[in-house]
Amino acid sequence: MKITTPALLVVAALAACKKDAPPAPITPAEITAPATGRVAVSVDGEGYHPSRIRAPAGRALTLVFTRTTDECCGQQLVFPTMNIRRDLPLNRAVEVPITVPANGTVAFTCGMSMYEGSIVVQ
Repeated sequence: MKITTPALLVVAALAACKKDAPPAPITPAEITAPATGRVAVSVDGEGYHPSRIRAPAGRALTLVFTRTTDECCGQQLVFPTMNIRRDLPLNRAVEVPITVPANGTVAFTCGMSMYEGSIVVQ
């Protein structure tokens, strides 16, 4: 079996994520956006917390991403369908304004698409 270079990079990145990563914070995997529309999302060696956000269609949200580890691939945030890409500096909050679509789901990922999250229309 031949392993390609990109596959080796993914395996190496996954191994690095587990190595000496601090324990994941205790947060729910899914939340409903509060009335304020402001949602804090932490990014650590395990991914996004929360990773799924429910909100009504047409709702304006401000997602506030804070990367808490220098391990893994959480340095970039991508909303592929919305053409949004942001760098996430270590321990600094980055606000991303989003308007929830009329239906469906809006996905967000890290730069390597190893971490996944979503905004789901209620």
